[in-house]
Amino acid sequence: MKDRQAQLEQNIVAENLAGFYKKIEPYSKLILTVLVIVVVGLIGAGLYSSGEVAKRSDATLQLLMENPEVASQYPDTVAAAWSLLFQGNDSLAQGINSLYQDRDEAETLLSQAKDQFSDARSASDDKLLLSRANFGLGMAAESLGEIDEAIEAYKRAVDANESEQMVAVAQERIDRLSNPDTVEFLAWFSEQDFAPADPSLPPELPGASTLPDLPDLDLPDLNLGDDMKATEEPAAPIEGGLELPETTEPETTEPETTEPETTEPETSEPESTEAETTSVETAEEEAEDAAE
Repeated sequence: MKDRQAQLEQNIVAENLAGFYKKIEPYSKLILTVLVIVVVGLIGAGLYSSGEVAKRSDATLQLLMENPEVASQYPDTVAAAWSLLFQGNDSLAQGINSLYQDRDEAETLLSQAKDQFSDARSASDDKLLLSRANFGLGMAAESLGEIDEAIEAYKRAVDANESEQMVAVAQERIDRLSNPDTVEFLAWFSEQDFAPADPSLPPELPGASTLPDLPDLDLPDLNLGDDMKATEEPAAPIEGGLELPETTEPETTEPETTEPETTEPETSEPESTEAETTSVETAEEEAEDAAE
């Protein structure tokens, strides 16, 4: 009896399947095509999903290796947003250090940091990333003297509500920038150039406007008595004091300068002897006697 009932049930199932097959037989090709498309779609979705997972894993690995090209190689990923944030922090640190060396380079680095923080902020909705990007943007704007933009960025960091500590730090920056003394200092600081002077150039002298005024040297009258005033008369010697030896200055003897004697050569004249004069006189006397 049970076997008979089982056969009847199998026949009923077979008849139902045969009737269903007859109904879908005209659409069998279409149904097969749809099934193939669905299978291919599932396989493609699986491959795409595994590729995205591998892409994110590779991007995370490159991010951990501090590769600055992560943002361009893996766009629209969380790792790309964090890479932009890290690049912004690096540019911010270099820009702040350059403020005391090269003002132009510092402004370029700080402007670059602002762009990187803005890109990181718009690349992800992560609360932690938004908070850090807004805080970094506020510090870059504050270093450039852009007070309003810095306060706005700090307010966004507060609104992100990452943690109590981060909210407190951002609120403290807002309070400081709301102080007129801080605003005045930042305005003065933005106009300064702390670049060291070229050692090959002579030092520059300060301008006359920066030199301090001369101090007032007018001294009051001391109102000294007549006895304390200076007199033209020499002071009288003190009696009964110690007799000190007279100070004698040593005589300075100058060495005699000896000039060399110049000897002139003697000019010898011919000597006239007395014998010659007497002979001449006798000859003259004899001539006179002969004439007489």
